[in-house]
Amino acid sequence: MRKGQQGITLLEVVLGMLVLALGLFAAAALQVKALQATASARQHSQATYLVQSLLEQARAGGSVEDSGQWQAQIRLALGAQAEGWVRSSGSSLKVIVDWPDARDPEHQGVSLQGWP
Repeated sequence: MRKGQQGITLLEVVLGMLVLALGLFAAAALQVKALQATASARQHSQATYLVQSLLEQARAGGSVEDSGQWQAQIRLALGAQAEGWVRSSGSSLKVIVDWPDARDPEHQGVSLQGWP
């Protein structure tokens, strides 16, 4: 710049706007990832709650059946492709909930084992 010249050049303005735009795009991408992680954590929490409620029902009543109502709750909370199973081996009871996750092509799942 010459002595006495004030202001900024067009090139400086364009570069400044480019840096600002890159920062905003990075912040938007980070926000999207955070929303996806929150949704996945919510699904895990709901699945864990459903599994624990079935195990508590087994503890209270001594036995549990793989009921249609429980399956409906799973599909309502985790999506139409979600499934749940109850397996008993000896005195233990294993409850499994499985659902597809948009972030991971493999199924996500929760599995808990308890003794009624």
